[in-house]
Amino acid sequence: MKELITEQQADFIVMGIAILATVISLVWGMVQSRKLSNQAKKTLWANAILFAFAGPAIWIFWGIYNSIENYYGLDSVKALEINFGIVLAIAAVFMAIHWLIYHFMPQASPKRRRSS
Repeated sequence: MKELITEQQADFIVMGIAILATVISLVWGMVQSRKLSNQAKKTLWANAILFAFAGPAIWIFWGIYNSIENYYGLDSVKALEINFGIVLAIAAVFMAIHWLIYHFMPQASPKRRRSS
């Protein structure tokens, strides 16, 4: 039976997702920063950069995931447990940093436009 996609195609797809996650996060930061005051921009850019790091995190996890699956086998419960633990750890780190940003940096709020 022929594979649906090859390993190289899967790597290419994941790399594309990682790059898109980074680029979209930074573009979102640029677009949203136009609407905020200078003090709130710090919080916005801290979040945009944090979410931009999701791209490299995806790519790194993909490599780790593949090495674990290659070692234990695709149908191994042990590999599933290890990968699930890694995903939870990555999510916890990102959530903790996000929490710290919102508790120790100025809050982002849109500029109030004066009506004439």
